[in-house]
This record gives sequence, structure tokens and C-alpha cells, in this order.
Amino acid sequence: MSNSLQTIYRLHAWKEGKPIPHGEKINVHIADDDDLMIVAFTRMGGESRPWGVAFGNKGSKPTILAVPDGRRRTLVADIMADFGKELLCFFRHPAYSKNTPANFESDSARQIWLPGPTHIEMLHFLALAYARTRFQRDDVELLRSLGNLANCLYIEQQRPGEQTLISAASALQNAFHFPSASIRQAHLGHLLGWLNGGTSRGQRLISATQAEEDSVATSLNPELERKKLDPEVDRWNDAQKKNDSKASASAESAIYKVLFKELERRWNLTSDAVECLRGDRRKRNTHLQKLVTSGAKTFYNLWGKRAVDEYDGNPPYWPNVYTDRNPRTSANRFLLRNGQSSDSRSQLVHGDRELQREELAAGHGLIVKVMKVHSAGDRWTLKYTYPDLPTAEAGKRLLVAGFPNNTLIVQDVDHASRTMEVEPGWQRAKTYLGATAPAAKDKSWEKRELVLLDDPATGIANSLAARASSKPTNWTDIVDLIQPAPRFHAANDDEGPVNEPIEQE
Repeated sequence: MSNSLQTIYRLHAWKEGKPIPHGEKINVHIADDDDLMIVAFTRMGGESRPWGVAFGNKGSKPTILAVPDGRRRTLVADIMADFGKELLCFFRHPAYSKNTPANFESDSARQIWLPGPTHIEMLHFLALAYARTRFQRDDVELLRSLGNLANCLYIEQQRPGEQTLISAASALQNAFHFPSASIRQAHLGHLLGWLNGGTSRGQRLISATQAEEDSVATSLNPELERKKLDPEVDRWNDAQKKNDSKASASAESAIYKVLFKELERRWNLTSDAVECLRGDRRKRNTHLQKLVTSGAKTFYNLWGKRAVDEYDGNPPYWPNVYTDRNPRTSANRFLLRNGQSSDSRSQLVHGDRELQREELAAGHGLIVKVMKVHSAGDRWTLKYTYPDLPTAEAGKRLLVAGFPNNTLIVQDVDHASRTMEVEPGWQRAKTYLGATAPAAKDKSWEKRELVLLDDPATGIANSLAARASSKPTNWTDIVDLIQPAPRFHAANDDEGPVNEPIEQE
């Protein structure tokens, strides 16, 4: 959506005094309670590992775990092991569940909801901490499995159109236009304040503004951490040094009370976001199912297949938690992401007429009337009514809105008479998600007004991605001449230590 169109929507929402729907349909998948887990994290200022975590299926009370000091990696690993068992079981890891991810085609798709982007980033931190850990613990394999799952979830979340890992704030922004600045819309409480904060604009604005005073990110409010938690953490550490179990338990209880409240609030806000979308009167976009199905297969290839191989004793190749390590792999994934972005957007547009209007406004389609279907069905004559000067030219492929598998190839455009000659890319009738497109020679097409959308050309993007990742046979590619620089510790350069050690007298 263009910035100018977004501004118009926001002004309209401000005039209405409440968020207005974005899209004719709900364009995000919402799993059933048994298949939907809500997860929320908190972390200590300056630390990357969690200080606490709340998790549980929608419709049940969350399990909330926290440690007295987020800097104690052994304590953090203890609660992450408990969390990891539940998360791995939820995704049907064969070592922790009676099921297996190999049945992804028949089993329901699992889904995780988190409050916002910082909670998704925490999955990357967990991958960095545990995917390659050599921690001397009995449950080190469990932690590694958690790290690899977290890494795969983090990678999957970056794939356009995925429906496995959902940011509640992003889901609400996808479903509504809010009368506030973009930066404020990253706060889940702010969005829910606008949606549920009252009946008038003033009431909703006050509710949304007040909600912003409480952090929903993984970091706590600095004042809360400084005044309520820091003294108790110091007291707990002092008690540990003195082996004072009573004082230690007292401080730990005080810390847990604060973290419990913060984690529970984040978890409940995410649950409220799910309920808000479930209670919306709009229907679900029927084309979402294809994204869910393809996402289940993609996530199986990314994580499930490797998890099964590892369980069977075969060494899997887990994705690197730091980088692609290879410019060809980076180029391949960049091109794939571009193709997936266009394809996922195209799928949703075909099931939502308001999104079609946005595509038309962006110049990615046109409105036509079928003037004549020639007897053989190999050529149609169209008259376009929007826009006044389309960019369509000979050879361009257009899709019939609602039927992403039905293409029309432009043969000729006459701007003087506003007519186009096109060649249908199908012959027999086609059924897609319950709707049927008649055969190309069927006269029922005549006099119909159609919306034609640009072809996302996903096949071309996939072909370019494959070429980018393949090695040339003549070995003249500049990528093959690049030698990675040797790694040095931060305290060293090419000639040794940066600062010479001072000899003791």
C-alpha cells in the first residue's frame, strides 16, 4: 500500500474516531485453541537471555517461569529446558511427543503468537545461546533442540506469507487502519486501546495513550526495573553469598511477583488480540488455506525433516545461526523472498476485493469488460475502463481476479479505442477453492466486467534464485575468487596483540 493511500485511511479512521477495517476479509490465519500457543518473554536490561517466559495454549492459563537473576545462565537454562520441552512437544518433535512432524500433510498446522517484534527477536537470542551450546548439563541435547527450533522459527518468520509465527501487533495492523503514527502502532496495548477502549474517539485515545505507559516489549519499564527489581536482585545475590536461605527465598518471591505480573499482562494482551480478530464479523480469506498448506510443507523441510533425521541418528545439517556463510546462498534467499512476497500478496489479493482496489490504485492491474469471446476461445476482445492509460503491452501476463491460475496474455493494445486483444491461457473450465471459471470459449464471459491483476511471475524469481546459488562450470565467477578474511579475537590484529602485555616487576 502506498504512503499516500495509508495517510488517507488514517485520516478516515480519525474522522470515524476508531480503527477502520483493512481489507474485506481477515487476511491472517488463526488456528484453533489446541493448535495455537501464546508465548511472551521478559529480559533483564543489558541481557539477551530471557529473565522469564509465559507460555500456554489459547483458552488455558499460561505457565509462567522466571529466575531471580537473569545473568545466571544456569538458572536461565533450567527454565528454558522446561519451556523447551513444551515447545518441542507442541511442534511434535518425536523425542517429546507421541506424534511426528512428518505427518504435516494430515495433521493440523501449529501456530505461535507473540506480542510483538522484540519477542520474535528473543527466538534468535535463544538460537544463539543454545543451538551450538557445549553446556555441561544432562539436558544439553534438549537445549540444543530448543535452539535449533528457535532458529528455524526465526528464519521462517522472515518468509513472506508464512502463518506459523505471528506477531499480534502486526496481525492487528494487517486487519485495521489505526488513527495514529506508525511508530506508536508497534505497541500492542496501544492498538487494543483503540479497539476496545471505549465508544468515542476521546475515550479510545485516552485508553490507547494510557496503555503505552506500560511496556509490552521484552524489556521492562526502566523505572520498574530500577526501583522494584534491582534492590531485590541485589538482596538475593547477597543472600546467596551468605547462604541465607530465608532471605534468598524472600527476595526470589518478590522478584517472581513482579515478573509474573509483567509476563501475565503480555500474555493476556496477545490473547486479547487473538480474540479481537476471532470476533471480527469479516470472513476469513479463503485463499489463506494455500498459504497455510504451503507453510506447513516449508517448515517441515526447514525444521521437521531435520528433527526426525536427528532423532533417527542421522546427522542433520542445521541452518547456521549467524549468517548464510556464502554470497550465493544470500543471493538465492533474497530472490526467493522477493518471489514469495509477490506470490503471498497475490494469493490474498485474489480473495479480497479491497486489496484488489489497492493493487489497482498502485497501478498493478486494470478493470476491463469482455466485449467478445471468439468462437475458438483462443482470443478475447476487451475494453478497459480503468486506468485511463494502462501499462499493459504485448506479451504481458494478467490474472483474472479470484482465479490465480487463469492467465490472459496480452496480444495487442489500442489506446485510441481503449481495447485489448488477449489470449486465454486455459481451455477447459477450472475450479479453484469452490469457484469455477468457465472454459475460455464459453460465451458467458461476454459482457462480464473483470479485474485483471499483474502476474507475480514467481516462476521467474525461483529460476533466478536457482541460478544464483549454482556454481559456474568455468569457475570465473568473482564470488569464487573471494577469500574469507581470517578471524581474530577483538584484542588482536594481523600482527598479534593490540596492546602488549605489561610485564610484572
